[in-house]
Amino acid sequence: MSRRTAPTIFFLMLWLGMLFSTGSIFGQSSPSATKPDGAPAALRKPKPSSEPQPTPVASPTKTVSPAVSANSEPRKPPRRFTGRPGELSPEEEDRLDAIIERFIQHDLGIRPDPKAVQEFQQLGVEAIPALVRALNRTAPLAHRCPPAMIAKKLNSLMLRVEDVEVLDFIRREVGAGIRSGPNVAFLDSVRFNAMLRKRELLSRTPPPHKSLFPGESPAKPIRSPGEKP
Repeated sequence: MSRRTAPTIFFLMLWLGMLFSTGSIFGQSSPSATKPDGAPAALRKPKPSSEPQPTPVASPTKTVSPAVSANSEPRKPPRRFTGRPGELSPEEEDRLDAIIERFIQHDLGIRPDPKAVQEFQQLGVEAIPALVRALNRTAPLAHRCPPAMIAKKLNSLMLRVEDVEVLDFIRREVGAGIRSGPNVAFLDSVRFNAMLRKRELLSRTPPPHKSLFPGESPAKPIRSPGEKP
């Protein structure tokens, strides 16, 4: 081998060693090689696994009924009225007085108000004190229609009264201080019907007494030894 060919062979072997180290001579790519589209291998998307994935289990949630929520308050039982004075607040009494006054203005033809007539007809036993006040206020008037309508309303409400004290209140307060006038007959009719309703309530047979111990037989009367049964 000549001195001229020695360096050539040396560089040739060095070049072949570099090709073997990179693996490009066999068409293989190094770990840091890029994809055909130029993206590095580290950014490639992982292939989906063929193994079945566990399905997520939804955690149980508490269902809240629309009728009962955390902020809702328990429903209060409906108020039951007997017709006694003092069952309503002053504001509620003023509201009933205003309804009756609007009805009187409509009945006299001063201010037509069909809604007032409807509200007047819907009054219940809680309006008895207000109706008594209105009847005494309209009794001295020359017009007969307002006291006649108020007396008719009171007579119909008394059929629903179950408290004799309410009937005593009506008899005591209706026409108090009114001795004469064109509408005294209406006052007398209301007081008379209150007396009849009270008699009806008092004549009812009381309900049978129920023992606190249903299984216990009634006690026998105690008699002396010489007393005949």
